[in-house]
Amino acid sequence: MSIKSFKQIFQVAAFAVLVAGAFSSCKKNNVSVDVDPLVAPDAAEFIPQTNLYTYTYFIKSTENPFIIPIGITNVSQADRSIGLTYTSRNAVSGTQYTAPTAVTIKAGKAVDSIVFQGKFAGYPSGRKDTVKVKFVGPTVAGRDSFQLIIQGYCDVIAANLSGSYPKSTDTYGGSASTRPNYNATVSNWVSTGATSASIIIKNMGATSDNGWGPFGATDPAVSPGLTATLDWSNPANFSVTVPLQNYFDDGSGMSTITATGVFSACDNTFTVTCKVKYAGNGSTYTHISYLRR
Repeated sequence: MSIKSFKQIFQVAAFAVLVAGAFSSCKKNNVSVDVDPLVAPDAAEFIPQTNLYTYTYFIKSTENPFIIPIGITNVSQADRSIGLTYTSRNAVSGTQYTAPTAVTIKAGKAVDSIVFQGKFAGYPSGRKDTVKVKFVGPTVAGRDSFQLIIQGYCDVIAANLSGSYPKSTDTYGGSASTRPNYNATVSNWVSTGATSASIIIKNMGATSDNGWGPFGATDPAVSPGLTATLDWSNPANFSVTVPLQNYFDDGSGMSTITATGVFSACDNTFTVTCKVKYAGNGSTYTHISYLRR
């Protein structure tokens, strides 16, 4: 074999070794990529249990907080902080609520929660606000925001709602009574369930400018009062119902009444829309009675 031929064979063999080495290295790298897990960036999301992202939060005098659960996709050996923002048209931080500007996911965990604290004093009767909570910073895995509808809530206490309402008044046909501040009363409170009761309302609609009354305490036509039922099973709507019953007799026959309305356990007030079928002419008249203290 000539020196030239040997040299050519050596060069071919050396090239083959280099190619094999390169292939081996490439294969090794591929194996490493295939076996080692790819760690995705942290991604957070709100994880409410019922899969709803809008809740009504009723604030009691005890200022019970609202807990908003959140999750993150990765478990880490270090604590991670997730920023939060709160936006609302009218609710102000420190006046209507307090809430953290960030939540920390502890090392080794993937779930935590936000403690949103409403301010009872910031929610007088009738006030309602919406606050939107949103993540700042991490990639979002699911929903990036959570919405709270906030309003005050007062426990229904019989002793607080029973008694005299000396500043009661009515409207009739959209016009205010010319004789306000009559005295209506709520009595005979009987519980009929965990969130319901029956009561007796006396003297409701007593202004004479509405076409009936004033009703005296000893008037035999009205002294028994009106039987009404209260229902507060819906925290957003405390209702009053006066079923069809006799109302008064002014000498032309017995007039009847039905009524529906709402009451407030925070303000101790009743607002009742009444429909009276007047025996004198058979017509039905509507007035609204406001029981106030």
